[in-house]
Amino acid sequence: MAADAAGAIPAGLTDRAVQVVRAGLAAAIAVASDQGLPTAGPRVLSCRGNLIVHLVPAPVVARVATLTGWTRADPYRWLAREVAVAGHLAKRGGPVVAPASRADPGPHRSHGLAVSLWDYVPPSEQRPRPEETGEALAQLHLAAADFPGQLPDMSPARELISEGLAALEREHVITQQELAALQGRHSSVLVELATGNRSAGVLHGDAHPRNLIKIGADWGWIDLEESCRGPLNWDLAVLTCYSRGGQRALAAYGAATGMPTPDRQDLAPFTRARELEVTVWMLAMAHMYPARYRGQAQRRMAALVCS
Repeated sequence: MAADAAGAIPAGLTDRAVQVVRAGLAAAIAVASDQGLPTAGPRVLSCRGNLIVHLVPAPVVARVATLTGWTRADPYRWLAREVAVAGHLAKRGGPVVAPASRADPGPHRSHGLAVSLWDYVPPSEQRPRPEETGEALAQLHLAAADFPGQLPDMSPARELISEGLAALEREHVITQQELAALQGRHSSVLVELATGNRSAGVLHGDAHPRNLIKIGADWGWIDLEESCRGPLNWDLAVLTCYSRGGQRALAAYGAATGMPTPDRQDLAPFTRARELEVTVWMLAMAHMYPARYRGQAQRRMAALVCS
């Protein structure tokens, strides 16, 4: 495949992962062809939970549900929500990378995989400061507040974990003892999340700083496939547990929204749920990409089971 020569297939993958990447490239190329976009020089930008392909020379990126194609019961549904929420935000002038404007963003079904199309944003080495991240999340929440479509309740803490655990069990990735421990932890965090009276709204779902990229002079969110409705504290917990300067990010968020800033105790149940979600995701990644993720997955699993 021409994309292989451009370094499309990363090193250190299992044979199955290589097959998944090749299938994802084939799906992206087929959708590009159907949409009248170039197909001769696709360039892989990222190969993790999804395959991200720049359809060179068009300013369009294909997002293919590869790994998520087996960790989620219906990956098409997750991409459809992402396109809908991001499209709404883009129309409202919200901080987001927009669905493709030169083609039907989909999502499309191709080669048994779900594929969505997005406007291409040139890569930048610049990373947001905590204050910029907090303000960008505030802008997203404000712009998404009147989203009219249906969204699930807290899907990252619910379906994403339960479906991920089902995939790990189906593929015999973990032992029954480990599975039982993770399922027990999931039940516990869901009970925690059900308590309390918290401000709710439309969530990004995966609002860590690495999902915020430079768009010209501004910042825009990507990877909204975990969009849902739920307590705003979920996004704030994700934001702060992955970034230095978390308190500065929270202060900027509060200044932009006029909302009281939650403290560590307020965010703790959401942080625990997020840690479980990431552990399940990391175990799935290690199954496909052991060279990159096995050590991290094992450490996370040990820490979670022992805590």
